[in-house]
Amino acid sequence: MKKRILTFIISLLIIVSPLAAAANEMIEDYLDIATSYAVSGNYASAMDYLDKILSIDPSNKEIVSLKMTLKNMQSGNMPSPVVSQNRNLVLAEQAKLAGNKSSEIQYLTQAANSGGYWENMFAGDFFRKSKQFSKAIPYYEKALNSTTQFSTPLLYLGICYFEMNNYNEAFPILTQFIAHNQQESYAYAMRARVLTEMGRYNDAETDIVTAIALEDTIEYRYLEGLILFKRGNFKKAQTTLEKLTNQIQTSDIYKFLGLSYYATGDLNNALINLDKAILLSDDDKTLQTQYNEIKAKLVNQGQNK
Repeated sequence: MKKRILTFIISLLIIVSPLAAAANEMIEDYLDIATSYAVSGNYASAMDYLDKILSIDPSNKEIVSLKMTLKNMQSGNMPSPVVSQNRNLVLAEQAKLAGNKSSEIQYLTQAANSGGYWENMFAGDFFRKSKQFSKAIPYYEKALNSTTQFSTPLLYLGICYFEMNNYNEAFPILTQFIAHNQQESYAYAMRARVLTEMGRYNDAETDIVTAIALEDTIEYRYLEGLILFKRGNFKKAQTTLEKLTNQIQTSDIYKFLGLSYYATGDLNNALINLDKAILLSDDDKTLQTQYNEIKAKLVNQGQNK
């Protein structure tokens, strides 16, 4: 990925060593993603990527210094330079703190209409976080078209289209993002979700395995279990989902675990897990029907012995 000028770091007079940034492509990718998150105010995600850089290059003093700066920004002791340099964004931030959503979006859209990349990203983020995905899309598109430096809008566009169930639009956009950010685990996981909805389970499994190789999280393992279930690999789905039940106790995980056991003929474990799923569900009649079906089969087996 082409090395970029880190505008927010320059604004803070923090200079990232060219040698450190160019140490390898993975560090540069992580630095690009951290930059995008940091300038948009998502300091927690930026911190995650700076930590990834330090896991590769622990002696990088510039990254350590940058982490300290972001901590100050995250705590509110130092404003984002992008926000502080735009009056409409300052007013939007004040409206947000006051809980005035109508004024917040008014100032955000004013900033976007007369601004460039970051102003449009802020407006897009507002609508995306408000689950108004169709309204977020034009702002992310404007952000994308305003610069060749950042590919982050592609990820958010892909997420918006996914949430709108428009998988045919989401897939190529996420693929384009991944081409520029091959170490971004979340993008592979998002594309795996899209592929699952498209019924392309083999490709979905490839993507989620890649995501796990880059970053092993509970969420990715859970998605892997669901994809394995959808693929019909019930034994492997059982193994994957069973390992997660100590950390995830939802109706869905017990539902898919129970149905996996049912598919392999283990009626006792199927019944146990579907019973847990029913207790945690909001009156899911389909679950109750499946539970009764399995229970009847167990009764018949007992009678035939």
